Amino acid sequence: MAKITNLEQKTFQGKPSGFKVTLDNGTTGNLQEKESDKGLRVGDEVIVTLIPYTSKAGVTSNLLGLKLAGGQVGGQVGGQVGGQATSSQPQAKQATQDHKGAFIFQLKFDARMKCIQIAHDAFLAGKLADDEARTHCREWVVMADALIDDLSR
Repeated sequence: MAKITNLEQKTFQGKPSGFKVTLDNGTTGNLQEKESDKGLRVGDEVIVTLIPYTSKAGVTSNLLGLKLAGGQVGGQVGGQVGGQATSSQPQAKQATQDHKGAFIFQLKFDARMKCIQIAHDAFLAGKLADDEARTHCREWVVMADALIDDLSR
């Protein structure tokens, strides 16, 4: 998770063309609006998905998919069900539990992808043989899942 420290609207030929985002962990990139929650603000705590992007001209950059952590919108807990604002406690509790499950799933997914990337990079660099990379990756995934489970309790 990270906090948004800067959210700057970009323009192209005088027209809005998206947002440049800076996070408190030093990550910068362009907001991938299709993969992000609406209504993001500076100070929001978000779950970040890094989306590598290469333009037709061959320029590479980072696109950032940002999902609000803990269901927070602009520093306040918010939610909608069926287009109507929710206020009853049972629905809010269920939404929080659903969001926590989705958050844990995303953490595990991101950790697994990082394990795969590290093992793949080590294999490509000749530091691990194919079977060693697979074995290490499996072990790292098990450890990462266990750590996330322990932290989520």
